[in-house]
Amino acid sequence: MNTTDAVAQLFEELYDPALLIDPEQGAIVGANHAACLFLGYSADELAALTPADIHPHEIPRLDAFLSAVKHKGRWVADDLACRVKSGGLIPAQVRATLVRIAGRPFVLAIVHDRRDAELAELGRSIRKVTHDLRNTMVASRLMSDRLRRHEDPLVRQSAEIIARSVDRALGMCERTLEAGSASEPKPRRERFTLGDLVSELHAAAGPEEVAAVRLEAPDVETMELDADYDQIFRILMNLIRNAIGAGSTRILLTGNSGNDWTTIVVRDNGPGLPEAMLPCLFAEKSPVAGKTGGLGLAIAWELARNNGGDLTLVDSGPQGTAFRLVLPAPGAGPGELAAGAGA
Repeated sequence: MNTTDAVAQLFEELYDPALLIDPEQGAIVGANHAACLFLGYSADELAALTPADIHPHEIPRLDAFLSAVKHKGRWVADDLACRVKSGGLIPAQVRATLVRIAGRPFVLAIVHDRRDAELAELGRSIRKVTHDLRNTMVASRLMSDRLRRHEDPLVRQSAEIIARSVDRALGMCERTLEAGSASEPKPRRERFTLGDLVSELHAAAGPEEVAAVRLEAPDVETMELDADYDQIFRILMNLIRNAIGAGSTRILLTGNSGNDWTTIVVRDNGPGLPEAMLPCLFAEKSPVAGKTGGLGLAIAWELARNNGGDLTLVDSGPQGTAFRLVLPAPGAGPGELAAGAGA
């Protein structure tokens, strides 16, 4: 039996992705169908590659792994992420052993996809952190309750804001522990004024000498909203935090009420959004290195849609950035966002 027939017969019995490597030539001389599906290459394409093409980001570790296989001559395992044809990296565990075909030594490598295992590990880690964070928040809640009985009215007001912030965090912790995810609950609609919300936003943003930003909201004290107070707070807080992080020194919040829709515009005087962010503005991961606003915008957009509204970018440039939040007007009911409501 020649090498080709031996490889074919061997690979027919393997269900996991498998590669046959010639250690002398440093070449991939065989791959089963599962390996082709896993890596995205055809068998002919893989035959033109080397192990270094599959693991180009960790060559020293790959060399050490292959050396250990040749030295021990039996199964050796290590975690080696595989770069697929599309360019992405897939976490994997590679087990390899030395085999002889037609009197020549080859390395047989079996690849195990670790994506499900890593997601499970991540979920367990999140639940552990959330559990401990919840305990910490409970202690903070108790302290804020004590401060709410302080004789100084400013201290009592600050304690009330702290208590609401802690309650929001506790609620998110509870949902994550119960459901195993951070999905947003259905909104609890209530009537409140935008002025009440702005007062808490101003306090949460920090003193002006610390935040170095002016938060202005003229003529919104009596503007009424019918939505989930905490979720709308989180939307606006994310927009404000992003503006502060971008170097804005002035943030203007304006509102307008109609028969069916209420509109809130948040405008800053920052440097504007990078062009690379615009095509995927509300994606969870920012495509711009060093930029962390992507997750905040994704959360804000999800919360807006959760409340039956929408969040859109009005404009962005050297003079600043503006976002428009559209919500159902009081009495209008949730429902789908009407065409042109955000215009």
